Amino acid sequence: MSLALIITIILVGVIFIFVEFFFVPGFSVFSILGAVVAGIGVYMGYNQYGQTAGNWLLISALGASGGIFYWGYKRMQSKKWALKTEIDGKVNVEDFTNFKLGDKGVTLTNLRPEGKAIFGDDERITVYSIGEFIDKDAHVTIVKIEHNKIFVTTVN
Repeated sequence: MSLALIITIILVGVIFIFVEFFFVPGFSVFSILGAVVAGIGVYMGYNQYGQTAGNWLLISALGASGGIFYWGYKRMQSKKWALKTEIDGKVNVEDFTNFKLGDKGVTLTNLRPEGKAIFGDDERITVYSIGEFIDKDAHVTIVKIEHNKIFVTTVN
C-alpha cells in the first residue's frame, strides 16, 4: 500500500473527528469512526514502513489534529461559523400599568383558578383567583399584581 494512501486514510480520520467536535453536537459515531480510521492508518504505516515511518505518521497525525482544532477554535471565536445573536424578546409580557390594587371588574369566564375578566373601559385580561373557583359574571377585585399575573377575589 502506498504512503499517500495511508496519509489519506489518516486525514479522513482526522476530518471525521473535526466534524464531530465542530459540527455534530455531543459524542457520536463520527468521533469513534474518526479515531478508528486514523488509528488504522497509523497502524498500517507502522506495519508496512517500520517504526521510523510509523512514528512520523503518528506525530504528523497528532500535529494535524492539533492544528485543525486550533484553527477551528480560532474560527469559532471569530464568529465566522457560529451564530452569536441573542434573543431579547419576551413571551406573554403584558402591560399592567392600567391596573391597580382594588380595581373592580367582572369575570368573563369561570376562574378555575385562571380565566378572563374585564376591568375599567373594556380591558380584557387573564386573571387568577387565589385558591378558589369563581363563577362567570361574578364581580371581582384585584388583590395582588405579581410579575405577569393579576390575582383577584370576589367582591362581597
